[in-house]
Amino acid sequence: MKKNRRKQNNELKRGTGTGSFVSFASVGLLIMFFIPWMVYQKGAGAGWIAIGSFVGVLLLWMTSSYRMMRFSLQQEDRVTLPGFFGARFQEKRPVLRAFFSILLIAFFWIVGTGLLYGIAILAEALFGIRPVYTILGITLISTGWFFLFGRSGFSFADRTIAALVMGSLILMNFAIYRVLGINRILENIFHSWAAGSVSEYVNIGFMGGKKLGVMEIISLFSLGLLILGNPLCLQRFEQADRARTIHRSRRWAVIFSLLCLFASVLAGGMLRASLYPARVNSIPELFRMILEEDQGRGFLFHLTGLLFLIAAACLLLDLFHFCVLQMAQIISDNILVESGRRRSAGAGNRKNLVYCMILTEAIVAAGALQCNSWIFTAARYAMLFLGCGLAPITILSIHYRRMNAAGCITGFLSGAIFAAAWEFIPMSFIGEGVTMHTWTGLNAVLPALAFATGAALLGAHLTEAPSKEVLEAYDEVHYRLVTVNDEVEKKESRQIQNETIH
Repeated sequence: MKKNRRKQNNELKRGTGTGSFVSFASVGLLIMFFIPWMVYQKGAGAGWIAIGSFVGVLLLWMTSSYRMMRFSLQQEDRVTLPGFFGARFQEKRPVLRAFFSILLIAFFWIVGTGLLYGIAILAEALFGIRPVYTILGITLISTGWFFLFGRSGFSFADRTIAALVMGSLILMNFAIYRVLGINRILENIFHSWAAGSVSEYVNIGFMGGKKLGVMEIISLFSLGLLILGNPLCLQRFEQADRARTIHRSRRWAVIFSLLCLFASVLAGGMLRASLYPARVNSIPELFRMILEEDQGRGFLFHLTGLLFLIAAACLLLDLFHFCVLQMAQIISDNILVESGRRRSAGAGNRKNLVYCMILTEAIVAAGALQCNSWIFTAARYAMLFLGCGLAPITILSIHYRRMNAAGCITGFLSGAIFAAAWEFIPMSFIGEGVTMHTWTGLNAVLPALAFATGAALLGAHLTEAPSKEVLEAYDEVHYRLVTVNDEVEKKESRQIQNETIH
């Protein structure tokens, strides 16, 4: 306990995070985890979302991971996205920091409240626990987790939950095979509701009882690409402390995501075959059938269903804890700590962070107690709009030397507004009540990403170029292939050599 406390205090002083491990993106794991349900309900065509998520995770590691870590190390005390943008452009007035702080606090509140409410609803449907008890219990667990481990708790939690999710997916497939046998599985699949001559549950070109068109496949695939602009993922990379962390985690991320992609799609089809001819319409009902109804499936099937439920609960709890912790970190680093005192006080001021953590836990818990199912819709569209605006400007800020604060604001607002217009605003020149989504059959992700990228570049070129100091700081991060720890080791090595020579 004392060792964990010392480690937590050191990390809070440094403003860095997990040290030796970086999550490969929990939201990608969440998408993979719920793919079995989507495949079960809609068909194998839902696997295109998982494929897009895998490509998004791969691109995230290739385009953002290493340089996000180096930008964070350059500033030493900023581990949040608002701090990154403020430091990247060295703004004299905290415009970007304030804008993205307010935006991300609202985002994390919506997502955290939705996760907490979802866990409470699932616990009530399966075990009859009143939502108020579940919400209070999870809030206490999350607060206790923070006081025991701080941000370093994610190192152990992410690895454990990743292994638990993968194990539950593999065991689910194995249990269904052992219970039914291959002949019964194939028979059930091909006797289930079929689209054409091939069952929709084994054909990735079918979903929801109909054949997917090109635009529908692109739309499903593009949903996974929203991970490029998801702050749940981007802020993990700012918590690494050396290049070796990024390289080691990247290899495991790619391998694990690929295995999880295959196992999740297979589990959805196998689950449909094992429960045929029943047709389940909700996740709680599906879990209840797996845990309670036997029908010859036996103990192994129920045991794997229980493991699957435990993995889901742990994953949702991990994401909830990350949301409230990031809210607290943003408030502590970018609102309570004045810009002029940032260097001396440190962005990881423990006292401020503890108070902010308690405050955000209470706010999210109060929201979960008052909301209903609308929060899920709000969270889905919040991820859409934020991802479409945030992905282009983050990548351009990392890779484009001429990028400036005006380009960031222009690109973000253009992407978010364009996505909303594409999805909701009827276009009179097309037809009455017809949106661009309805007309083209393509969702807003790819068009909004392209439009936001163009708007950000245009905004950057039409406004004043970055200062010499900003360009020098960018070049230092862009061209130096060593980290702060590498520099310290080099200096110590030179001192030893000089002492030896003299």
